[in-house]
Amino acid sequence: MTRTESIAEVEISFEFSRHFGPRFIHGAVTLQFEGSKQYEFKSTASWPSGDNYEEAVRLAIEGALQEIQGHLRSPGVLLKKIEWNEISSCQAGFERAARAATLAAFDV
Repeated sequence: MTRTESIAEVEISFEFSRHFGPRFIHGAVTLQFEGSKQYEFKSTASWPSGDNYEEAVRLAIEGALQEIQGHLRSPGVLLKKIEWNEISSCQAGFERAARAATLAAFDV
């Protein structure tokens, strides 16, 4: 299946969990994309106190959208929720999950 330049409304959940050296890296996101809206990143996700990787998630999404579309004119993106693992969740895990979810949104 090839990626298209635009999407309708789609919700994607992606969980990244991989063993790297002596530890696991984890991140899980649910993103909602609305193709009819101008690009805007919003979040309703609830992060644990002291650990908020929302900016890293936004940057990963924007990088993937630039790669796919070559611009940031659309879609609107909502970070609906995250899943947190007390031991393994980290910024790199959330970045990878957000990027993979964004790429997957254009494959459906």
